[in-house]
Amino acid sequence: MTPKISVIVPLYKTERFVEKCVRSIMEQTFRDIEILCIDDCSPDNSAQIVRRLASDDKRIKLIQHVENRGLGGARNTGILHARAPYIASVDSDDYIEPTMLEALYEGTMGEHYDVVVCGYDRVDETGKVLSKHLRSQKSMDPIPDGQDPYKIANPAFWNKLWRTSLYTENEIYFPNHIYYQDAATTPRIFAYAKNVNFIGGEYYKYLVRSDSITNKISDKHKLDKYRELDLVKEFFIERGLYGKYHNAFRKRVLDTYRVHYTTIVDNDKSPDDQSVRYLRYLLLMRESYLHLDDAIRGMTIEELHTAFQDGGIDIRRLGLKRQTISLEGIPPRIERPWSRAPEVLVLTLHSGENEFAASKRSLDHQTYKRWTHKVFSDLGSVESHRALYGEIMANSGRYHIFVKFDADMVFADENVLADIVKQFNADPQLDHFIVACNDWMTGKQIIGVHAFSNRVTWEQSAEGLFVDPSPKRPGKRVIMENPDRIFFHHSPDPSPFQAFHFGAHRGLKLTQRFRSYEDKRSDAMISQWDVFFSVWSRFVETGDQRLGLALVACHLVISDELGDGAQDYKDAELHESFQKYASVSSAEMLSLLQPLWGTRPSRRKYFARAVGSDGLRKIEEDRRKREKAKTPVKRSTLLASDERIRSRRRYRIYSAVLSPFIDEKLKRKLHNAPTAFFLDARHPALKLGKWLLRGDL
Repeated sequence: MTPKISVIVPLYKTERFVEKCVRSIMEQTFRDIEILCIDDCSPDNSAQIVRRLASDDKRIKLIQHVENRGLGGARNTGILHARAPYIASVDSDDYIEPTMLEALYEGTMGEHYDVVVCGYDRVDETGKVLSKHLRSQKSMDPIPDGQDPYKIANPAFWNKLWRTSLYTENEIYFPNHIYYQDAATTPRIFAYAKNVNFIGGEYYKYLVRSDSITNKISDKHKLDKYRELDLVKEFFIERGLYGKYHNAFRKRVLDTYRVHYTTIVDNDKSPDDQSVRYLRYLLLMRESYLHLDDAIRGMTIEELHTAFQDGGIDIRRLGLKRQTISLEGIPPRIERPWSRAPEVLVLTLHSGENEFAASKRSLDHQTYKRWTHKVFSDLGSVESHRALYGEIMANSGRYHIFVKFDADMVFADENVLADIVKQFNADPQLDHFIVACNDWMTGKQIIGVHAFSNRVTWEQSAEGLFVDPSPKRPGKRVIMENPDRIFFHHSPDPSPFQAFHFGAHRGLKLTQRFRSYEDKRSDAMISQWDVFFSVWSRFVETGDQRLGLALVACHLVISDELGDGAQDYKDAELHESFQKYASVSSAEMLSLLQPLWGTRPSRRKYFARAVGSDGLRKIEEDRRKREKAKTPVKRSTLLASDERIRSRRRYRIYSAVLSPFIDEKLKRKLHNAPTAFFLDARHPALKLGKWLLRGDL
């Protein structure tokens, strides 16, 4: 009969504790289990003790390695031999409460949950409880898309019930012979788990031993921290997940540094030379993994060969400043010039635009040839943009510049791409370059093509309307709104349906009817209205039916005859509505639209109808806020705000945390005038304080 839970117990040098451990599993109230004890060539009597216990309990199976594989290797053997749909693990110096497996299995809710987590106690060898952990009860069902896999639960393998197939079907196993094997494995599993249930209760007893390897610092610990991070990063890259989890991985590196630093400094006010050297190592680890790693990954085999061969390679070829560690606590930036002519990845979103063939031809004719073209087709608006930004982050070590070049864009001449590359080469701080383009629909120049350096990142967003979020960037953004010459043509020859979709999509951005009051964007309402007025003016001037179709589609959105799905090219309702108006003449459309757009009073009334009363109120509220921001604050108001901020506990905590990173002048300002300090913040760490205290400002 197949058991419901396979319990894995690795054995190595724990003969003093192993009998208590295994008996705590044998005495579980949940009986439908198998106990897989993996002898990892233990030199003591651990295996003999288990063999004796197995004679009394047929559920115990002793599996012996012919060579030592480490804790991770022993766990892998247990996973591969497990017959049950769920696996649990108990380290052989720990033990568990009699009801732990019963509680965990009930927590699967009929085997619905992939992972079930219980609480645990840290205990000494006498059984005294030193601390309690994970006592709360909650669930994630499903785990939110883009959730930081490091932040779902502690990485420990042993206080959880895992669906076995998470490991076997996704080919995820523990690394052999390294410390931090849990931290190298659990984030990879949570990248695939659908849900997790936290049941609370301190069922697992984690033994704190004075001779444990986890309480020591060695060169192997230092090396294995690199190996842990590299294993996870390589996994995310290979599985196409690095763009999705880029920020989570970066935060993991920073958190690791902070935790280790705090552990050493707070627990030892006078650290010895070994601890100081370890702190230096941690700082090197942080710098290299955040600022060198992608640069090195992007080097060719010839460049790597040269770097290893001469040993004296100029550090600037790896993209770093000579002073790589900031004394002020600001992470250093990867600086240009790049080590070779930049590699460019051109990314195109294609939904059936009429100009796609012309767009590709104009790219092929560019004089700058170090580019690769990737096209995203047959995806919805949200999915395609997520895929595009994920592609950029996942390839930040391979390409230097990324150009978002939609399928309705056409290069104006053959030197445009070369000029964009020159912009980045000429300005080492440039991360986001935006070029205005000539737009046929409005007859004006509009913000068009975006180019990014390989330093930018994006947050995963559920936004369905404004799908082009601004990236996070260490450097600056440059917008070329009125270039001396034309760089791009936008939608120079749209199909009738393309124009109809244009009107529907921008109409949704104008009305924002299904967004909450707080989420409405007054700037977008105003800018989209200006776009449609330009389209109306061109329609009156030219009589082009496509311009009329755009205005009609916008009107259908304002009239609630088209829903939010109209932003996608494949929306059935959008196609059905288009068919109704595809054969309507320009004259007929003009007579339909004239009462709405023909006079200033009619336009004012139509605008109020489009944005609604909430939209008008939000526009007015935002206008007042902008005016208020320009008004100088009275000194009495500042003093009251200062006193209120200083009374906050979070202010005292923030001040203590910030103190090591700012000079004496800023410390005095933080104490004497905290309101001005936070409002004037430019340093990234200071901006965090502005966020912490936003309710007081």
